[in-house]
Amino acid sequence: MAPTDRLQQVREHLVGGAPSNKDPTRVDGHVILITGGAQGIGKAAADLLARQGAKIAINDVDAAKAKAAADELQAAGCDAFFLAGDLLDEAFPERLVNAVVARFGRINCLINNAGFCVDSAVHKMTDAKFDIIMKIHNYTPFRMIRALSSHWMDPANLDMPKSIINISSTSGLHGAMGQINYSTAKAGIIGMTKTIAAEWGRYNVRCNAVAYGWIDTRITRPPDGSETVALAGQEIVTGIPLSAKKWRDVSDIPLQRPGTTSDAAGVLLFLASPLASYVTGTCVECTGGRYL
Repeated sequence: MAPTDRLQQVREHLVGGAPSNKDPTRVDGHVILITGGAQGIGKAAADLLARQGAKIAINDVDAAKAKAAADELQAAGCDAFFLAGDLLDEAFPERLVNAVVARFGRINCLINNAGFCVDSAVHKMTDAKFDIIMKIHNYTPFRMIRALSSHWMDPANLDMPKSIINISSTSGLHGAMGQINYSTAKAGIIGMTKTIAAEWGRYNVRCNAVAYGWIDTRITRPPDGSETVALAGQEIVTGIPLSAKKWRDVSDIPLQRPGTTSDAAGVLLFLASPLASYVTGTCVECTGGRYL
């Protein structure tokens, strides 16, 4: 494709071939697959992207919540699909991608959002706790991306908009006490993001990450037993205890508050939309200014 043709394609992508007042935040007809999309940031992103015209594919390990999220979108007139399943099953990512392609005919954007924390001080961290966090935050995004390769490298799909958004954290950028496993994994996802951006740019794929700070979700609230992770035959309660007073202090956040899931979803819309058509290989920080 000649450079002038490519520039024209970008212009058409930005305005949809319509007059220049076309809303560039619209993602009309884009098929967006969100892992962990039934609650928290994932659900907020699904709701926002659907309102902006996307067709939404939701994955979550909780089948009831995944179905409820998809039903809610369908009731609002949006095109939504769900497939529940455990992403820690190494064969599941490929089944998930194939199911979404079978349902919608394509995938335009993958948001690797699924994840959880199992915290412990370094000297108390077990191999099992370390390993499961690496699997959900590194192996799973890698397998999801790899599963897209044949679909996105198909010459017939070369020119369609394609993007990946990986979820990182300020723990990955700055480290965090009690999170040696999570911090290591979230630092690793940034390296993965940059590598995919470098390798797959030739296939018209953008790949970016978002490093979130304190976003008010179930995973960042004090443990109450409602969220657990099965680990080595045990149910591990997730959440950040109230004793983490320094982390919960908003005095070092210029905006003086934790973020909402709506705040978090807005960044994902930007990266998925034509507004970010020349943004790739970067990590956007959504922190309220913490760590300036």
